[in-house]
Amino acid sequence: MKKFIIIFSGTILFLSSCQKEYSYEGGPIANGPEPVSYIFEGAGDSCLEYVVKGKYVAGQDLSIENTVNLKVNVLDTGYYNIQAKNLDGISFSKSGRFNSTGSQQVILEGKGKPVKTGTYLFTVGDGSLACPFVVNVTPADEPASYNLAANSDGSCSSYAVPGAIYHGAPLNKISMVITVNVLSPGDYNIATNTLNGITFSQTGKFTTKGLQKVYLTARGTPQDIGVFIFTPYILIGGHPVGQGCNVDVYVF
Repeated sequence: MKKFIIIFSGTILFLSSCQKEYSYEGGPIANGPEPVSYIFEGAGDSCLEYVVKGKYVAGQDLSIENTVNLKVNVLDTGYYNIQAKNLDGISFSKSGRFNSTGSQQVILEGKGKPVKTGTYLFTVGDGSLACPFVVNVTPADEPASYNLAANSDGSCSSYAVPGAIYHGAPLNKISMVITVNVLSPGDYNIATNTLNGITFSQTGKFTTKGLQKVYLTARGTPQDIGVFIFTPYILIGGHPVGQGCNVDVYVF
């Protein structure tokens, strides 16, 4: 008899079962009449060596990176449809065809948007033929508190644009270097206005406080020769906030 404890949303769930062989007829047939028979490896206890991939963040939509790898033992080939019911606004599923028997991997695709943080117990299969897996939903990262270091004339302090920029040539490995003063660590998003067909931007995470360099990556193809004034801004929710500073960019 195996026992384990799962804690989620403030609730303690005790599970216990005896390990044994079993088969599962695959649920609704996805693409034809062929019967299918397979076993979730680890059923009755916990999905054997399952792997949960991707980040699960409250309030953020899942992406193609959010998957769960399960092991199954296919007894008879055919079409399958595996589903883990919705919990906390997300679900996992996969349909397809087993073309050979034996042990193999199935990758369930995640969909939806987690609502609350916590540890959630998902289950595939039914009754004694089921196996559970656990998904941890974390809180969204807090945005950093910081400002752009600027001189009295409004220019960015100690800025630099290393490398030469030529009109008509797509930008490659060109960055704008600016200085920021980080008051509290967290995520950042900095971007400039778009001028002459180019823009500079960067996102990332500050892990320490104090003055730091940020490298804004250049994108686009400059069209004209001249000196162009770009203004980096702090973006929150896609909108500029606070005071920007100016950087002169030369295009040859």
